[in-house]
Amino acid sequence: MATKKCVNGHQYDSSIYGDKCPFCPSSTSSADKTKITENPSKKTKLIGDIETYIPNETLKIEEPIEHDIPGGGTIIRHTTPTGDTGITSGNRKLVGLLISYSLNPLGDVYKIYEGKNLIGKAPTCDIALIGDNYISSSHLLILYREAEDIFWAIDQNSSNGTYVNGQFASDRVRLNTNDIIVIGATKLVFLAIPQC
Repeated sequence: MATKKCVNGHQYDSSIYGDKCPFCPSSTSSADKTKITENPSKKTKLIGDIETYIPNETLKIEEPIEHDIPGGGTIIRHTTPTGDTGITSGNRKLVGLLISYSLNPLGDVYKIYEGKNLIGKAPTCDIALIGDNYISSSHLLILYREAEDIFWAIDQNSSNGTYVNGQFASDRVRLNTNDIIVIGATKLVFLAIPQC
């Protein structure tokens, strides 16, 4: 085995990987060999030959300059002004967390924001748990209003119901830190974030 050390100190087999360290994302991805096409004066981005208006967002189109990267192509990263990707919370304050080890043995963390937080397996839910077939499309609503300073768990007439601390939640139930919520086959631990 012909080992080589990259500039970041990683040791790898150069007979397999050549001069490209497999542990350094910048040396194996096209991100370091790209150009970004943007037109900030018009709030538009040039995608191929089409100029697209993008309100209040940043769209980066990265085109590989060199084509020696396996599987090359165009990478499009969509970010909001805060840098988040995916479904955003808008201007809502982060007030709690749900933690689960049911679908991922390493754990998943889901953010709870002020107002309504719909949980279900539908991709349009605020928290989409698509890996659990026993969860309804719209299963549970967690509601927080700053004026009340109370978290509520409200079952959405789901097929298999909602359990909070082992009790069936037929009506709305007040949530406290470390409460255990079970929906379908997924167990979630609720944590309230103290408001300063």
